[in-house]
Formats: sequence, structure tokens, C-alpha cells
Amino acid sequence: MNHVRASRLIAIIITSLCVVAMCGLGFWQLDRMEQKQQRIVSITEKQGKGSLSLIDAVSTTDPTDRAVTFKGTPDGDKVLLLDNQIHEQRVGYDVLAPVQTNAGWVLVNYGWLPAPDFSRTLPSVSISHDAQHFEGVVSQPSHNPLVKETLTSASRFPARIQQISISTASELLSLNLLPYVVVLTAKNDLFVRRYNSVVMPPEKHLGYAIQWFGLAIAAALIGGFAIMKKGRQYE
Repeated sequence: MNHVRASRLIAIIITSLCVVAMCGLGFWQLDRMEQKQQRIVSITEKQGKGSLSLIDAVSTTDPTDRAVTFKGTPDGDKVLLLDNQIHEQRVGYDVLAPVQTNAGWVLVNYGWLPAPDFSRTLPSVSISHDAQHFEGVVSQPSHNPLVKETLTSASRFPARIQQISISTASELLSLNLLPYVVVLTAKNDLFVRRYNSVVMPPEKHLGYAIQWFGLAIAAALIGGFAIMKKGRQYE
């Protein structure tokens, strides 16, 4: 009898933990949905005010998602290629290069290029060294703890990187970069410009939340039924 009670207690604990974990994931998705909604409102408000110069944008409290136009001179000899970037189910690279502006050196994302083949060959990239006008949106790189940067020093360019880290890029390029990336938005014949302020819309987070809550309910019903059935067998 003690064995039966112990097994039922273990089943109850396991079921409860599963339900609590699934509900926690559901509430986390709802929280992410709210964050995305707030960010969309912020983006709409910022970009509705029109473009700023880069030096004016970085002088604001939060320049992220600000549309900017500025004049700069790229260093086309120091190109970074952000690895594993997918566009229309094709693997490629985001092309980044430092640009000298009146606000300082800033890393500019020129856009996406497809990988030449499946043998990890780097694409041929040509960045003009001439002073030119740029149009884009200020972005702040996010850190993914699951991605490890393998490049610690660059003896030749273009150099492949695994994620955008301003501190790492500053070391690789031997430049003091602004803590932002400008993602270019004007159409270009060479690069695919694909700025997307919100990768996953709020509605998708809501869908995931509903799925987790549904799984929690299913786990509670199935676990409860199994525990009750097992208990009756020993009555």
C-alpha cells in the first residue's frame, strides 16, 4: 500500500511540474507578445517623425529604430560577413562594413548576399571607398547566448562572424565603433535589403501561448485520469 501511495505521489508531482512549466511558458509568450506590441507602437512613433541625421539620432536617449540619413566614407577593405542568414529559404550572409561619419565610425549592414555554394566559400564583395549618402535604420545588435563567436582575430578580410558584437567588431576592425548598427533600407541592385524591425509578430506569440496553455490542460486531464485510474485498481 505504501508503494502505491508513493507511486501516486510521484505521478502527481510529475504532472504538476509539467502543468506549471507549460503554464509558465504560456505566460512568458504572453509577456513577449506585450513587449512586441509596445515596441511596434514605439517604432511607429519614432519613424513617423521622419529621418534624422545620424549624429542627431545617436544623441537621443534611445536611437534604436530611428530612420537616419547621413554622409559617410566606408572602409571597403574591412568587410564582415554575418554567417547563416536565411532569405527565401537560401543560406547567405549579411554584409557589414565600417563607415566613417561625423558621429564617428559606425558599422553598416549593406544587406544580404547568397552563399556561392555549400562548401563554405565566402562571396565576393565589393564595397566602394567613396564618400556617399546612406539611408537606413538604427539597430542595436542582440546577443544570443547560444551562438559562440569563433573569430577572435582577423588576418584577412572579408571575415566571417557568427553574430554581431560591437565590442568584438571594434577589436577585429581596430576601430572605436558606435554601439549601434545602421541597417540600410534603400533598394540596391547588388544587396537584398530586408530590414525587419520585429521578426516575430505579436500574434505569433499569442498562438504559442494558446498552444502551451492547451498542452497544460491536456497534461492535467491525462495525468489526473491516469492517477485516478491507477488508484481505483488498488482499491
